[in-house]
This record gives sequence, structure tokens and C-alpha cells, in this order.
Amino acid sequence: MPHADCHDAMDRLLTFNEAVTAALQSIQPIYAIEPVSLLDAEGRVLAADVLAHLDVPPGDNSAMDGFAVYLSDLRQGAVTRLLVVGRSLAGHPYPGPVPRGVAVRITTGALIPEGPDAVIMQEQCRVDPEDAWIEIEPDIAARLRPGENIRQRGEDVRAGTVLLPRGRRLRCQDIALVAGQGIARLGVVKQPRVAVASTGDELYEPGTELPSGAIYESNRYLLMGLLRRLGCIVTDLGILRDDREMLLQTLRHAAAHHDVLLTSGGVSVGTADLVKDVIAELGRIEFWRLAVKPGKPVTFGRIQDCLALGLPGNPVSVMVSFLLFARPLLVKLMGMEPIEPMRWPVLADFAFRRKPGRREWLRVQLQLDPERKPLARLYRTNSSGALSSLSWADGLVELPEDCANVMPGDYVDYLPFSSLGAE
Repeated sequence: MPHADCHDAMDRLLTFNEAVTAALQSIQPIYAIEPVSLLDAEGRVLAADVLAHLDVPPGDNSAMDGFAVYLSDLRQGAVTRLLVVGRSLAGHPYPGPVPRGVAVRITTGALIPEGPDAVIMQEQCRVDPEDAWIEIEPDIAARLRPGENIRQRGEDVRAGTVLLPRGRRLRCQDIALVAGQGIARLGVVKQPRVAVASTGDELYEPGTELPSGAIYESNRYLLMGLLRRLGCIVTDLGILRDDREMLLQTLRHAAAHHDVLLTSGGVSVGTADLVKDVIAELGRIEFWRLAVKPGKPVTFGRIQDCLALGLPGNPVSVMVSFLLFARPLLVKLMGMEPIEPMRWPVLADFAFRRKPGRREWLRVQLQLDPERKPLARLYRTNSSGALSSLSWADGLVELPEDCANVMPGDYVDYLPFSSLGAE
């Protein structure tokens, strides 16, 4: 990829796919591993395959409350009466083999005693009040098959098979699966350390008094929330003023102690947009500016071993460029395989005209038409400064580079925030 001094290449707008592909190819996942308890494992990324130690279930067991029987003992043309000679309960199996011509009461999850080849549900039997015998009607007996209501040993999980693959981000159901194997600790990838800063003299913290021309800073709250949800360790560098020496000192120190440096603002072409130049001075710029909207002035580079991601300053540009560009890079850094976000074809209920050449994302909300088909409703303004649109929307409509206009009733690609880690 071009370096900062390759002006012709740096001035060319990369397509979205070119930028993501190039950035992903340059990233080496974190290999450091740490053991964690199951209670601390949710959201972490597995560092190695987890193999099953046990068959699940560990033995043939009953799927129903009922009676374990030999099918060959059931009469086909008349009522069958069988003596009940004992019980098999969950955690308390029937001892020894079962004689022919009798039944054993069994509860759900209890081991099938040696001998019987089917379980008949309690509701299908006439049961003696003293539990001494059961009777089975011939039509019920005729419908039973070998293995009826029996869960076979290992039908869920076989010992020695891969229970969970390396690179899996652990969900609570995954952790439950591991707990069912008696495994108490897992080796997971160390969490990326990400330093976050917003830049600009016009920015002030919430809770302070605003001078004339100033605004309250919001991008860090958005970015830090998304990063923590992804599973990163986040350092808040606060608001950085438009001071070159201060930026050099702060970003140099942050890059030395973090895996990723994530900034918002200061990467466009204004006289106070210093972040891109500071990154280039401390390290190198791999590329700058993408053929996208919003988020054109995205900057990707490195300061020594630290990834440097410079996002635009407008809040919509920040969120869109993080979700669609920065997030896949972090996913790979964490040892996972980035996957394409889910795209649903939905009908547009809006008209939208534009100049082709850039990939564009519009903030939308899904509704249902009278026929229960999903309709994408467009936000009232397309401004990248409309912070309210991010709270209003439940996803994005993606317009490819060659799209010139959208008319009501056209199919468009909808990306739900839930598939982008922003639900």
C-alpha cells in the first residue's frame, strides 16, 4: 500500500472494498492467550479449539416420563399387562438387567436400564394406583418402534469432536455447552487495548458550560460503547485540542501502550485538521480518503505496532465508518474471522437521487406495509451531522457505487444495526 509521501496514490479515492481488503491483509491477529473462568468468558474469543471430553448424553436415557419396556413383550391383538418391578430416576439408575415380561418406571433424563428397547409415555398407559402394574392397549403397542422415546448416548456430542472452534466469540449458550463437559476454564485471546480520542477546539465535555461557537462532544461516548460491546479494553484519551505538539506527544504515548489508536475529527483538509499529519509524522499512512458517503476522509495507518484509525468528526460519519470499516479490522485483530454483515432486500418507501461513484449508506427505519412486507423509511435529513438520526434508525440502506437513484417500491439492501454490533 502507498505511504504518506506517495501523493498521486494517496489522492486517489479507494473504493470501500479496496480499503477493507487492503487493511485486513495488513493485520496480524493477537496471539497472546490468557485463561479465564467460565463466568468471565462471555464475549471473549477462543484461542484454540475446545474438544469434547464426554459423550452427551453420557448414556442412553429417557426423553419422557413413562415406563421402559421390551417391545417384544407387547401383545399385538390384546391388552398387555406388565408388572412394574422398580424405578430408574435421573441420577438414580435401576440396578442391573431388567427381566423379560416386566416394566420399569422411568423419569425424563434417567438412564435406560439394561434390556428394554423402548419407553412408553405414562399418558399412553393405564397405571395401577399402587404403581404395581401397567396396561397397554394394542393400538398403542402397534405404533411403538425400537428406540421409542430414547435419547442415544452421544447423539448430541461425541467425545473427541470439536465442541467449539478457535476464533469463536463466546456466547452464554457456548459457555453452557462447555460447562456440560465439566470444563471450568478456557484459553482466550487477550483483549485489544484501544485508545480513543476526539479532536477539536470546539468540543467540550457534557456538564461544562459552553462558550460561544462550541458544541458538546459525543463521539467518544459512541465509540467507547461500541468498542466495549465488541470486547475491547478502552482507554479514554479525552478531547484533544488542535495543538500539533500536544497531539504528537499524546498520540506517541498512546501508540506505545495500545494495540489500536482510534480518533475522530482532524483528518479532513481544513487548516486545523492535524491528526492525519501527526500520524504520518509518527508512523505512516497506508491510505486516506475512501469513495464512500458518509466517511470519505477515513485514515488508516500505523504508529510502530499500533494501528491508527482516524475517523471523520461528524457523528454519522463516525458511526458508519466504525461499523463498516473499523469494526471488521478489530474483529480480525481479536482472532475472529470477519464476516459480511447481513443484508436484507427490502422495499424503499422513499425517492432518493444522487451522483454515482461512491458507496453510500442511508439511515432508515423498517416498517411493514399492509401486506406485511418490510419497508425502509428514510430519515428526514441526510446530514452527516444529524446525531438524532442514529438514535432514530434501526439500520442502514446501502447504495452501491453505480446506483444513481432510488424510487419508492425499489428493492434496496438493508443492514440492521443488530448485524453490525450496534443493536
